[in-house]
Amino acid sequence: MGHAYFGPYPYTPLPPQCIRVLHLHPGPSDAPLECEFVTQKVDGKSYEALSYVWGDPTPVAFVKCTDHQGNAGYLGVGAFLSKALNAFRLPSETRRIWVDALCINQKDVSERQSQVRLMGAVYGKAEHVLCWLGPFPPDPGSDTKAKHTLSFLRRFNEKPQEFLKAAHQHLHFGEEVTETADDVALLDSWLGIKQLFDIEYFHRAWIIQEVGLAQHARFYWGSQSTYLDWSEIATFCSFMDSKGASIINHLGLKSWVANHINLVWANDENGKPVHNFVEVLHWARVHRSTDPRDYIYALLSHASASVDGKLIVQPNYRISTEEAYTDLTVNVIRRTSSLHILAFVDHHEEAGVLVLPSWVPDWHALNLVAPLRCPTKSASETDTNFSITNLEKGMALKCRGFTIDTIRAMSDMIEPSGLTVTTLEKEEQKKIPFLVDHIWHKVALEPEIPLTSTEEFLGALSLILTGGYRDYSDSTSREEQNKQVADLAALILEYEQIRPPGHRNGFLASLSSENKAAVRKMAETGSAHQFVQDMTWTSMCRKVFRTTKGYFGLGPRIMRTGDICTVLSGAIYPMVLRKKGDNNFQLIGPALMYAFMNGESAKSCQEGAFLEQEFEIL
Repeated sequence: MGHAYFGPYPYTPLPPQCIRVLHLHPGPSDAPLECEFVTQKVDGKSYEALSYVWGDPTPVAFVKCTDHQGNAGYLGVGAFLSKALNAFRLPSETRRIWVDALCINQKDVSERQSQVRLMGAVYGKAEHVLCWLGPFPPDPGSDTKAKHTLSFLRRFNEKPQEFLKAAHQHLHFGEEVTETADDVALLDSWLGIKQLFDIEYFHRAWIIQEVGLAQHARFYWGSQSTYLDWSEIATFCSFMDSKGASIINHLGLKSWVANHINLVWANDENGKPVHNFVEVLHWARVHRSTDPRDYIYALLSHASASVDGKLIVQPNYRISTEEAYTDLTVNVIRRTSSLHILAFVDHHEEAGVLVLPSWVPDWHALNLVAPLRCPTKSASETDTNFSITNLEKGMALKCRGFTIDTIRAMSDMIEPSGLTVTTLEKEEQKKIPFLVDHIWHKVALEPEIPLTSTEEFLGALSLILTGGYRDYSDSTSREEQNKQVADLAALILEYEQIRPPGHRNGFLASLSSENKAAVRKMAETGSAHQFVQDMTWTSMCRKVFRTTKGYFGLGPRIMRTGDICTVLSGAIYPMVLRKKGDNNFQLIGPALMYAFMNGESAKSCQEGAFLEQEFEIL
């Protein structure tokens, strides 16, 4: 190969606020790759930016690089980048394109850090962002199938309600009806959509800003002629998240991962971010990053990453991941006077790779839950009565609040794939068949904690399972709460419809004739499908619990009996803590608690029912 006559390309330092743009020389697809680097201001001459998966960086090809200073050399590129550069190289024209692996000196930590600070501007100023999904799958006819999949997505966007209705009918009940050619074609189309969103590209952390900040982003699959614009993908993913949760879970569809890009960059009517920086980090944590510190640094271009005009943290690749995550949490707490970041702790039963205080979210660990939501708050969002200190036993967060009660009973973890009711056979195959009955058995019948009334049970479940939202609107008013309880009643009736005649099991069968009639009456105006949609993301991978005094809640999957429910000043959700020694606690995670989501604990304190105390959380 010709690269034997040259060494590696010798980068020269970049002036401040400047980038290198790659002039990709034209040529046929089988010709060696050649380019010239040109240094310019980030807002200088127009260019395109490449967005792609790094993959295995082991070089499979070499790019001959030159510049205006007369420097020359070769740079190795991995398989993904090699294919992308060949796909986007023009046959007879030079293409001005920015490619991070080549345009940044990856061996210079200082340059990497300075370029990371410019990354948002690089993609925001680019004339086009070229998103390379990768080559077609190796299967025969995969190019035709890919084109059909993109066509199906476009047709879905034209009539989403119609297509979703057909999906519900055929995908949920298709095995129980005669299968037609249309049914087969519909299933093939949805499997193509599943394959599309399974592509590794959609799961990269850096695409959140590369796509979200782009003036125009286009996704190419296999060739330059097979593509979708981001606006088309965003429309599909947003609709499916808001209306098609049961289809997403039925198929294991990963469109929700791509929809997190929508959520990260959502603005209100005044153009301000809907979500604060911690919430933005949560939406991004399901994406993958080679360097776990980039779960933070890849989003520092977001408007919410600054408080009073100053970044919450600076990119620093010289500190460990543990230090980066802890520094972020400390800075967020101190600069916002809020403990809201504690609501994003999501521990696993097994200890993680990183050693962190229990109150520091691990953005690198596999996250299984969506953020809790509730239109009302259990406590004020801000407070200054806390401190963070280094102790021999670890970094401690000291804060004030109230102990509500001790957890006495809980359900099994709720699986989102097991929420839709179809047939008895399918129901019996679920990890938790007949979910409402399971909850009733686990938190009322077995622990012998009596229910005050049927209305209390339905009202509590409808709030904690949905977070107090019905079709994304506040459902905590009396009228809206009644609608949501009716939705839950309709779900209970759907379970009844698939049970064998004359059965005597379950919550409904345990009720008096009068209460049964009341539930059936409520169900007449309710929608089981709406309740499943509303509860899917909030209840996902959490457990319903009951306390010693009978309070209902929804909490972390790793909680145990004996854990305590607290309301901490500066945290809008109740927190589940575990006693560790005499005066220390471990944060287990956030919760929703019926009758404690609207400042009730502070009012009860004034009445002498609760005593304020200090908590030291390690």
